[in-house]
Amino acid sequence: MGGLVADGYVPHVQEQLNSRFIDKALDEMVQFQKEFKVFSSQHTLLMSFGLLNIAPVGEADRDGFFKYLTLLKKTGASVDGEASRRNGHDQIVASLQDNLESGRAMPVHFTWHPREHPKGIVQVTSGDRILSFSSKAFLTISVPTIGASRTKAGKRKK
Repeated sequence: MGGLVADGYVPHVQEQLNSRFIDKALDEMVQFQKEFKVFSSQHTLLMSFGLLNIAPVGEADRDGFFKYLTLLKKTGASVDGEASRRNGHDQIVASLQDNLESGRAMPVHFTWHPREHPKGIVQVTSGDRILSFSSKAFLTISVPTIGASRTKAGKRKK
């Protein structure tokens, strides 16, 4: 995200993602996965999130978000602290697919970290207790952000 999506849309997209993978919405996602295989190697994140209408509303920012999802194919990934053989994009797809098809799907928490720490990788961890007031365990997917020094999508000339 970062340089490809205006700052104001990043929390909005994060809210869309996080609210889609918890409580009743998570039950619905499990059914969508069962029926339609929304997350599989046959579909890109662009296609899956586009289908679920998870994206900024502004055209330039929507395009920037989808470009960002494609750029995740050039990042590495780790799962529970161990390096993955998959790229970041494919690891997100596989982690969501595995979780939704597990029979005991955990809620998913999407978050961001600077791409420098750790160096440009998608981090997936399971069993995180991210809410201090809850005992729920989450699958956490943290994706690297692009530096703020890049021109924001909303600031580009059209």
